[in-house]
Amino acid sequence: MKHQILALAVAALSFTACTNEDNISQDYLADTPIKLNVSVDEPTTRAGYSETVLPEGFWLDVIHYLDSDHNVPDGTYTYQVWAKKVGDIWKTYKLDENYGVTDEEVTMLWANMNDQVEVMAYTKIQNFTIPTDQTSDEQLKQADVLYMPPTWYTPTPTERSINVNLQHAMSKINLTIELGSEFEFTEDINKKITDVKIDGSLVSDWFTLDGKHQTEGNPRTITPFYTGATPFSKDADGVITKVSATYEAILIPQTIESGKFTVSFKVEGKLYEWAYNNEAGLMLAPNTAYTLKLIAGDDKVQPASFSVAAWNPGNGENGEKKETD
Repeated sequence: MKHQILALAVAALSFTACTNEDNISQDYLADTPIKLNVSVDEPTTRAGYSETVLPEGFWLDVIHYLDSDHNVPDGTYTYQVWAKKVGDIWKTYKLDENYGVTDEEVTMLWANMNDQVEVMAYTKIQNFTIPTDQTSDEQLKQADVLYMPPTWYTPTPTERSINVNLQHAMSKINLTIELGSEFEFTEDINKKITDVKIDGSLVSDWFTLDGKHQTEGNPRTITPFYTGATPFSKDADGVITKVSATYEAILIPQTIESGKFTVSFKVEGKLYEWAYNNEAGLMLAPNTAYTLKLIAGDDKVQPASFSVAAWNPGNGENGEKKETD
């Protein structure tokens, strides 16, 4: 008898659970607040935006459509707002008619739990110019344009947040300058290696959320961000560590004609210059890091390595690096 009662109880619970699931209507999440989880692809760099260094804010579009063809936006549950982190919470604010940010807070709401919404985010869009002087972290961040291309989200009873995963729209240059063993600098490396310049790239861009770039204007000179140095040393076994200095710069994705992309610098006043020569030119891609190592000695400078990898090393195929010619 006890077994029969227990079996009936279990069956009743199962029926109730199924009934509850079946009765979750499309209005289950209607008018509940939308929360934001924001992340940035990790860079292989020391400056710019990252998972722990997020932008102060960004423009955010959340579009709920009234039709299955996604042609008619729902005026009630469609939002164009500015997202800003306040404390530990991302809040959203109304935009004025010129797309400027106001102080009026907006609470975004889900229409229901069944309909997808289209989401896109960006820190800059359309026509802008990146700074040519990138010698400070703040100036480098101004060049580090972030965006999330149009992405579809469907809420669930347990997941009511939108994950905004911001990507780097630009290209990153990681530069290492290593000096020959005849340079025995042990301090003030950034005063021995001076006037580091990256030439040949365009700095004005027309950027759209489908990830396309249209550069314009004339090539300009970029002054990169100095990130550190290794002094000359020699251990008891006679093993030498050569002098080196590292730099970072952010460039607009583009193809630079062969011989036009150059790196120049001075060592104690002596000028060194290297040019990238390849028939196809140098093709800079978005969300991609280019790591270049140059060795200077005597009267010449030559490349030791030039590799290409996803800006976020975990986002590429197995995080692999590819050597470029």
